[in-house]
Amino acid sequence: MRRTALILDGLWLCLCPSFQTTALKRPSILLANGRYIHEHAPTSWSSRRCLSDGRSTLHRRNPATETDRYTTHHNEQLPDQRIPLEPNELRSCPKDANAVPDPGDPFGDRLRRPPPGVPKSLERKLSSVLETKLQELGAHEPRILSATQILRILIRDRHVRPEVRHYRALILANSDPERGSPDAVRHLLAEMEENGIPADSGTLHAALQALAVHPDYLLRQDIVRTLRDRWLPLSPAGWHYVVAGLLREHQFELAIDHIAQMERKDIVVEGWLYGLLVYYLCDFGEFDEVVRLMRARVTQGHDMSLRLWSHVLDVASASAHHETTHYVWRQMVELRYLHPSHEVCRNVLRVASRSGDTTLATSVIRFLVESELSLGREDYEILAETHVVSGDVYSGFEVLCKMHRAGIALEPSSTTALVGHMADSKISAQTAWTHLKELKAQKYEIPLRCAQVVVELYEHEALGDPSIVDDGVEFYKQLYALCPEKADVAVYNSLIGMCRRAQNPDAGMFVVTEMATLGVVPNAATFEHLILMCLGAGNCQSAYYYLQDMLARGCHPSEEARGQVRELCAGVEDDYAVRLRRHPEIRDEGERGFGSRMQRPSANSERPARRRWMSKEERRAASKERRKEKRRRQAIQRTREEEGWEEYEAGGLIPESKL
Repeated sequence: MRRTALILDGLWLCLCPSFQTTALKRPSILLANGRYIHEHAPTSWSSRRCLSDGRSTLHRRNPATETDRYTTHHNEQLPDQRIPLEPNELRSCPKDANAVPDPGDPFGDRLRRPPPGVPKSLERKLSSVLETKLQELGAHEPRILSATQILRILIRDRHVRPEVRHYRALILANSDPERGSPDAVRHLLAEMEENGIPADSGTLHAALQALAVHPDYLLRQDIVRTLRDRWLPLSPAGWHYVVAGLLREHQFELAIDHIAQMERKDIVVEGWLYGLLVYYLCDFGEFDEVVRLMRARVTQGHDMSLRLWSHVLDVASASAHHETTHYVWRQMVELRYLHPSHEVCRNVLRVASRSGDTTLATSVIRFLVESELSLGREDYEILAETHVVSGDVYSGFEVLCKMHRAGIALEPSSTTALVGHMADSKISAQTAWTHLKELKAQKYEIPLRCAQVVVELYEHEALGDPSIVDDGVEFYKQLYALCPEKADVAVYNSLIGMCRRAQNPDAGMFVVTEMATLGVVPNAATFEHLILMCLGAGNCQSAYYYLQDMLARGCHPSEEARGQVRELCAGVEDDYAVRLRRHPEIRDEGERGFGSRMQRPSANSERPARRRWMSKEERRAASKERRKEKRRRQAIQRTREEEGWEEYEAGGLIPESKL
């Protein structure tokens, strides 16, 4: 039957813009000697045609001397990613494939040896089996080494003519995460173009898949432009490969825009692409976008892997992002799809405490109890702080009472958040006392640390309202009916501090008598309160004796207390005030050497330490004390200049009789 002539007119080129006239004839390949192989070449030669010129054709390489850019396993050199055929072999190849080469031929021994790195098991397989295996490798597990081994057997040993499928398989093999390279993909596509082999849609999509693992923005744009120029649509898999490449280049805005285009085109976005996007966003701390994407994904009815949910929970809780942590916990942990570790649960508790999310904190505690994980002191403290931040002081006290019932001793840090919140919110000590009595009526055993919260609040309020001392003393008298524990030195220190702030030495002496009667051993803080209270009342003698008693017990005043004592004794002509001011434990470091120049005291060292819950009245009093200290330093400086202290030169010890 006679064939109809094919007319390549303008209509044909308009309807098929991707058609090339070179596809109607076999490409002519330039050999090393400058001759060409055409269609009428012998079959045994044409089946082994080279698909590139001498510059890009694979030569048989020596693994011991070649330098390759890829790492290999088992000390093997990575094969070249080109069709394995040498131009010189065409001249020396016998026409009969089964013929034995001439021993005198310099290429004969090399043709008889198997290619390096090719297993014997592959050489015994049929060509059809190897072709099938080559396609399966590209579809399931692309590996460059395996693909090049099969191609060497098919093309170099069995003289199979290289086709588009072989190039496509080798390009797809560059999806290998360890040995793939975008440069190799670029060279393979260029080699196909040089040899007149058109790259079809499958080959270009294979290149996009390789670039999704090893991104190259310019090459990817060239491939997408080529598909558009040839009127070849980008498949759903191609969209996924393009977005994956953008994500690996950290172009998140562009990747999210491409995903939105896919959804508008009704292209189903695979879960692995969403997972890759979420992983990258978590690494860069974009949790607002993460929770938005996850909400949208769940709303659309799609599933995400448990590993992805667990990773988001770990990273979001460690970064203290409340919305993401709350969403993942409610979606996965409360339904028992996830079982996070104790450390992750504690991070979630910290997130809940910062925002006052009592619902989330209670859910975490319930999960720990149901998982038979023992609650520690830190867990109870974070839960109590969560209730306090939310404004529920009663529940905060209740958590501390449950902690005491569980046999976990309360530390000073357990009530820090409670005291700070009540002082900032101006919640009175009487309100805290009422809460403790309600808990006592609920059969809770009130720990002493909870009662000390009330005492500290009384101490805080005493500066602005001196009459509060009577309520504080009354609370102390009822303390034994509220708490079964004996009051310790910390409680008495707070009571004495309350009396000192209110300038009520009589109540302070009552507290001291109670300490002595009950045998409570004072510490350095106790003596500091007593010394400052006596100096504030003008009783310098008692203050001096308390200092001596303090030193006899092996205690030493703090730097803050020393500055306050020097300030209170400045300008006082009392003999005991002078002794206190000149005492080695009280006087400034610069005054300890008689002939040395006196150093200006640091304002920060003598400035009273501010508590973060300091009231307005306390700040006013501290500012007043700073102004007083400044006037005192100026007076000392004027005295130095008038009496000539600066010009004094030490001439030895002065006899005692002449003093």
